[in-house]
Amino acid sequence: MYLLLLTTFLGSAEMLIPGFIQFLLKVVGGESVAELKIKQEISKMRLQLQTISMVDQFASYAKVQRKINVLNQHYKEKVMERFIGEQNIRLGITGVLWAIVGLMCLWVVWEHRTNAVVALPQDLVWPLGPVLAFPYCQNGEISVVVWMAIMRAVCYRITKSIGSTLKTTNHPAGPTIPQVATGTPVAPPLD
Repeated sequence: MYLLLLTTFLGSAEMLIPGFIQFLLKVVGGESVAELKIKQEISKMRLQLQTISMVDQFASYAKVQRKINVLNQHYKEKVMERFIGEQNIRLGITGVLWAIVGLMCLWVVWEHRTNAVVALPQDLVWPLGPVLAFPYCQNGEISVVVWMAIMRAVCYRITKSIGSTLKTTNHPAGPTIPQVATGTPVAPPLD
């Protein structure tokens, strides 16, 4: 039974590892204190900008607007730095996990090459018996190699179908940087 569970886990690692990494980055990562402070300053300055009349106090309005623009640019740089750091961490963790899974697959295949994961009646697997028993099992048994290949193929199909539904919902690929309204009114067209 443990062999069935172990080979199922190793065969489905392609589907499990990205979700685990995403969960790990959500737990560890997130907005830094500096980013939160910049967001708070921007919101305070926006409130201040709403109290200033653009027509009557244009100089102070423009000064606050320039400060908001500088803070927005600084915030975008911080978000991009965090995004690049997360991508480096994601790449490192992914490489390590895939190396571990690969070595475990090699070990399981080598150690249990003659063991069957599942034994079924020969009549049930009649035309495919020798293929399912490849390389060292008997007819009616499913070998470790074949079971991991089946699990990998099934998980690939599931991942592909889930991925196609996620792509149709228009998720952004890069970091999400909030769009900041400048609050600058647009002049009417001249006739």
